[in-house]
Amino acid sequence: MRNFAFNLEKLLEIRRYAERKKILELAEVTGRYMQIINSIEDLKKKKREIMESRFSGPDNNNIHSVMRDESLISAIERKVFDFEKKLIPINIERENKRLEYLETLKNKRVIEKLREKKESRHKKEEFLREEKTIDDIATSAGFSRLKEV
Repeated sequence: MRNFAFNLEKLLEIRRYAERKKILELAEVTGRYMQIINSIEDLKKKKREIMESRFSGPDNNNIHSVMRDESLISAIERKVFDFEKKLIPINIERENKRLEYLETLKNKRVIEKLREKKESRHKKEEFLREEKTIDDIATSAGFSRLKEV
């Protein structure tokens, strides 16, 4: 049986490499996106904690503590707003990287499907070739026995 040789194997390797590269790029952008999301969640949690503790302590009833809490809350809200502004271009970049990855994946799959089809065709041809060889051997052995008789 002859070995299967795919003429476009190098192209397939290049496309696999490109896919891995795009996955890493997408992961990097997603990591930055998730960092900002986590920062926003942390700030919102701090804001909730300040709001919940506002009237629970004995010292929280004076005007100074209320003003301090309001100042902290407005600072947190500004930071959240700034993070949300940073999130918009990163989200756009993330979506672009995702689309690039999907295109790269599609290109790789096209070559993989072609390889699978050619490999399947090769196996069928080899099976038929072996079957024909076996039939030839069997028929020639049968003829030689008939000649002996």
